[in-house]
Amino acid sequence: MIFLRFALIVLIAFVSGCGPAPTETPEVQESRVFMTPEEAEKERADLAANYIEKDRYTGFESQAEGVNHIAFLTDDLEGTIEFYTQMVRLKLLRVRAMDGDPSSTQVFFDMGRGELLAFLRLSDIHDQAKMGLGGYHHAALTVSREQYEAAKKRLDEKNYPYTTISHEILDTITLTDPNGITIELSVWNIDPKDVQM
Repeated sequence: MIFLRFALIVLIAFVSGCGPAPTETPEVQESRVFMTPEEAEKERADLAANYIEKDRYTGFESQAEGVNHIAFLTDDLEGTIEFYTQMVRLKLLRVRAMDGDPSSTQVFFDMGRGELLAFLRLSDIHDQAKMGLGGYHHAALTVSREQYEAAKKRLDEKNYPYTTISHEILDTITLTDPNGITIELSVWNIDPKDVQM
């Protein structure tokens, strides 16, 4: 089952345009940091010593219960629906406006275990061009209500910027990691099996 879930994620990344990067220019290649195998091994040992071996980073239970949803961009909602329902056989659950942007549309597919795959068609062409079609939009982790409240408290204590969204389906904390990746911490307000329209 784990292999099938991994294979599905790889397939999604491939068909969504998140596969191998285009050929790099010589300038880009020169700007990349290359390491010898020995340097890479030393880096891994340092990371393990500085993080894995310290309770501050490993001495607690993870504050997430799994993937809530992963979202990609598309400009072909009908083709996306056809592919994921007819080829991959994921059940289409919902079509709705995107939170905060009623001109944009998102569709959700059931990946099992209450985990969803989402595709968004953005109305703002500038946002879409910036992220690229098939590009990653965000990932949401499922958390309990207690974990959600504890996360808000931690973020507030550290003055870390975030926003929240609340509606009949879920309550979500949205924040950006140091790499510019949007992450959501989402608690269900309904049984995920009832997400279908």
